[in-house]
Amino acid sequence: MLLALCISAGALFSSCEVDNYPAPDGTLTGTVIDATTNQGFVTQQPNGFQIRYEEISWSDNPQPENFWVKPDGTFRNTKIFAGTYKVYPVQGPFLAVEPKTVEITSGGTTDVSFTVTPLVSFSNVSIVKEGNTIKATFRLTKNVAAATPSKYRVFATSLTPHVGATDGTFETGVSSPNTDLTEADFGVDKTVTISGGFVAGRTYYVRVGALCSGGDNSLNRYNLSKIEKIQF
Repeated sequence: MLLALCISAGALFSSCEVDNYPAPDGTLTGTVIDATTNQGFVTQQPNGFQIRYEEISWSDNPQPENFWVKPDGTFRNTKIFAGTYKVYPVQGPFLAVEPKTVEITSGGTTDVSFTVTPLVSFSNVSIVKEGNTIKATFRLTKNVAAATPSKYRVFATSLTPHVGATDGTFETGVSSPNTDLTEADFGVDKTVTISGGFVAGRTYYVRVGALCSGGDNSLNRYNLSKIEKIQF
């Protein structure tokens, strides 16, 4: 009986040992760059696209982990264990890129950047107020031959400066309806006029979005132009 009690007590104390492993404190930062503009790759918020990192220090079959990229294409994660990692952007409206191998150190900061080719890019973009309407003109270019065009739209809202394709970020009757995107729409000037729904005194955030499938776009994200502010 005494022996059983001793064994039980030993097991109890063993199970209560403090986890003395240090918390992850390595930092990974960088920028995903749009190859057509040489600037940060703009993305919708929330849930645009992600950075994937896989530790290869101890495993030939690492478990991937992801974190979200900011709207201007920059990223930062301050809670990564020290080790050797494969790092790359995923699930965005761009052509997939090869991973880069980086070293993360405890308490240190590692910077890495990627240049990606968007499925669709924008040029000749003009977004202006005309009376009680917004007029957007733009030209779309398909950069990835295998991409399949789907639709385009002009997004407008007074609710958030990060206007995009996420439900709840634009008011009903303000953004334009989706328009089918075909191969014939690339390389020519397009015009979309939005009328009605605007409220005097409000600032509206407006941008163009175009959706194609293909590349690494498993989440069906729009390629997006920069945001313009329009005052009513």
